[in-house]
This record gives sequence, C-alpha cells and structure tokens, in this order.
Amino acid sequence: MKQAISEESANMCRFYEQARVCHMLQGSPIPTFVIDETHAVILWNRACENITGLSAAEIIGTNYSWKPFYAQERPIMADLIMAGASAEEISRHYGNIWQRSSTIEGAYESEDFFPDMGKAGTWLFFTASPLTDANGLMIGVIETLQDITARKRAEADLKEYHDNLEDLVRQRTAELAQTHAELVAKAAVLEQANEELSQYAFVASHDLRAPLRAVRNYADFLREELESVLNDEQRTYFEGLGSALRHGDELVTDLLEFSRIGNALIAVQAVALEPFLDELRSSLDMGPNDELLVPCSLPAVLADQTLLTQIFSNLVVNGFKFNRSPDKRVEIGFTGERDGMCELFVRDNGIGIDSRYHDRIFKMFKRLHTHKEFEGTGIGLAIVRKAIAKLNGSVRVESEPGGGSMFFVSLPLANTGGDQ
Repeated sequence: MKQAISEESANMCRFYEQARVCHMLQGSPIPTFVIDETHAVILWNRACENITGLSAAEIIGTNYSWKPFYAQERPIMADLIMAGASAEEISRHYGNIWQRSSTIEGAYESEDFFPDMGKAGTWLFFTASPLTDANGLMIGVIETLQDITARKRAEADLKEYHDNLEDLVRQRTAELAQTHAELVAKAAVLEQANEELSQYAFVASHDLRAPLRAVRNYADFLREELESVLNDEQRTYFEGLGSALRHGDELVTDLLEFSRIGNALIAVQAVALEPFLDELRSSLDMGPNDELLVPCSLPAVLADQTLLTQIFSNLVVNGFKFNRSPDKRVEIGFTGERDGMCELFVRDNGIGIDSRYHDRIFKMFKRLHTHKEFEGTGIGLAIVRKAIAKLNGSVRVESEPGGGSMFFVSLPLANTGGDQ
C-alpha cells in the first residue's frame, strides 16, 4: 500500500514538473515541443504551430502524427534518449543525421529536409535533450525546431556560384593556355622573320658598299677630267652628288652596324670606364669648341667593348651634332648603383627634344629634322638602344626643347659576379 502511494506520489511529482515546464515553454518564441515517457506529445507551443502549420490540438496527446518529422523507419528519438542510449547507438540508428551537441551535455542536434512543408519544402534544424525532474529522473524529452531554409538555400546558391566560378576559371585557364601557345608560336615566327630580315639587311648593306664606292670613284674621276670646263652650276651638281654618296655610305655603314649587333657573338668582360672613355675621347673627331667632360671616378661594367663603343660614341657625337651653342659641351657622369646595375648619364647643352618624341627617337629612321638642318642617318639611337638591350641594360632620355638632353644608360656592374 505504501509502495503504491509512493509511486502515485512520484507520478504526481512528474506530472507537476512536466506541467511547470510546459507552462514555461508555451510562450517561448523558439518552436519547442515536449514528449513524455510514453512518447506522447504533451506540449506543442505556438511557435511550433507557426513553423509547421500543425496545431496543438492535432498534435498533443499523439505519438505518431508528429513522427513525419523523422524518417518513418527510424525509432523515435525520445525512445533512445530516455533509454540512456549511447552516442554510438544513436548514430547507429540515425546514421550521421544526429550528432552529440558540443555545447549541451546529453543533447543531440540534427537537420533535415521536409518536402511537404511550405511551397518548396522546408529545412528544419532539431535539438533534443533529456527532461529530468528535481531528483534527476528522466521524465521526458524537450525538442526544438528552427527553420534554416534560407540558410540552406544560401549555401546551395553559394555552392552553385562556387561551381560556376570553378568552371569559369577552368575555361579561362584553358583559353589563356591556348592564347599563350598561340603567342609562343607567333613569337617563334616573328623571331625567324626578324632573323631573316637582319640577315637580309646585313647582306644588302654589305653588297651596297661596292657599287656606292664605284659610283663615288667614277664621279671623282669625271670631275677631275672636266674640272677645267665646269661652270658653277655643274660644280654644284658634283657637290650634291658627293654629298649624296657620303650620306649613302654612312647609311650603309650604320645599317651594317645595326645588323651586326643582332648577329654577332659578344664577349662580355669587365670594362673599366675611365680608361675606356679616355680612349673614346681620343678617337672622336671633335671641333675646337667641342668639350667632353669625363669624371675621375667611375665603376667598371660588364659589357662588350665594341657595343660599349657604339653606345657612347653615338650619344657623344649626337650631343655635339644636334647643338647650336657656340661652345658645345657633353658631360658623362655616374648617378648610382642599384640591384647590381649602375646608371650613367650623357648630358649635352644641345637643342633638346620635345617629350612627345622621347620614344620615337630610338626607332629606325625616325628623324626629327631634315638632312639639311642636321646630318645623320636616323639610325644612331636605334643602335644605342639595341646595343644596350644586348647587354641586358636599358636607356631613357630626359629633355625639353632648348634645354639640352640627358640620356641615362643602365648597365650591369662588373663586381656583381654575374655573367650573360
């Protein structure tokens, strides 16, 4: 009799405990339902009604009508929790759907898709944890729901975007690879064409020297024979013919020099600039008012002696040539070292160059003045840039009309230990 009264008292306690919990959760904004030890739903709060569309009247007291929230073949989660099943046993029943929560002791969480809920189905996130009385005895299970449809759709959109992006990257990579292959092929064709053109320029220039020399010789012979009977106009013709022949010879010579730069093998070695520039000065045909200034201290560079001569002789000669000053001055100097390179400059007090033409002057035959204004072939600076590039250097100019010009030449230092 006492045992029956004790059991009845325990049952009453469980009832009041469940009732108290249900009352607390009824107004919760979180969709929550409670299952008792008989697996009957004893609470289905208003938030559950809103998220599922099922009223409390339909659900409370039942233990099967709410089961569609789980797969039909699976046992009710409450059975396992109230039976004290281990995480391994629950995973065995539910596969990887349910996993132990890392935040609540004894709680489990899961998510699943329900195609019959909503217009396009609904994703729900579940939590389940034991409900115990004051003595720690399990009297049911509390479960919560959360609509995560928007998050799942965002994840799906993000995955689709990621997949599309990967496809686009693969497509662009394939296109770039194809473009690179085409460019390599075109570069090979262009290199061959340049080689053939360089060979042609060399042969043509070389072969032109003989007929030019013959014409000049015959013109000199003819003038000597006719000198006594020539009038002033005829003498002007011979002078024009001689000037044209000299210009043609200079042009052929410069073309040969330009083509040799691309074809000839170079001997790179350490070149001390001070003795080199002293020797260059003595070899130049300078006028009485021409002054070449060279500093006393200059570094040694890695260069080919012939190419170095072509570089500085053209820059110095141009400094004197394109110059209307009564006292023509060209100065060679050193600006500094950086990353294994040294930068030198060649500065003159000549006519200067408009900034619009700073790149053009390094191209073949791109003259800024007529032959009558200033003699020359229009190849000298093209030779300078090609020779510097052959030595793995660079050249640039700073100039303005009437303010002279300053050419900056960057060449490898000899003390870097590198070679070409």
